[in-house]
Amino acid sequence: MTRKVLAVSIAFAAALSIGSAVSAKDVHATTMTGVAAAVDQKAKTFALKDASGKETSITWTSATQVRGGALKDGERVNVSVFQKDGKIVATSIRIASAKTTAKAS
Repeated sequence: MTRKVLAVSIAFAAALSIGSAVSAKDVHATTMTGVAAAVDQKAKTFALKDASGKETSITWTSATQVRGGALKDGERVNVSVFQKDGKIVATSIRIASAKTTAKAS
């Protein structure tokens, strides 16, 4: 009986450490820059179009810090993200208008 309890305890501890390793691997923070497109406020998703035209689907949550106003299509954004459960989730979104101001001559 004691051996059985010991074996179950070791298996449980191993499963916990493997689960922790997977969780740590799943969360990898990075920063992305581009223009927001297809913004869906209700679903809390948008596409981030980078300089090469590649679009990346991004999700945000109620915990995401959004600075610079409301997120809208065409806004230039700098986004801190991590990957979780196959989705790219924003931890912060900094908005700067994509429109450039003309220089006075």
